[in-house]
Amino acid sequence: TVMSNGYRTLSQHLNDLKKENFSLKLRIYFLEERIQQKYEESSEDVYRTVSRRVTGTCL
Repeated sequence: TVMSNGYRTLSQHLNDLKKENFSLKLRIYFLEERIQQKYEESSEDVYRTVSRRVTGTCL
């Protein structure tokens, strides 16, 4: 029962991380769309802008 409880906990944690990952991907998608509409830049410029912001946040 201890093993199954540990597995259940890990499985739940993995599911939570998958949901969070999906949510973050969706958020990035909509932010890229908003930036593109607001500044009317090419998609490459939008991608570079978002990448710089993400890289700056991670440092």
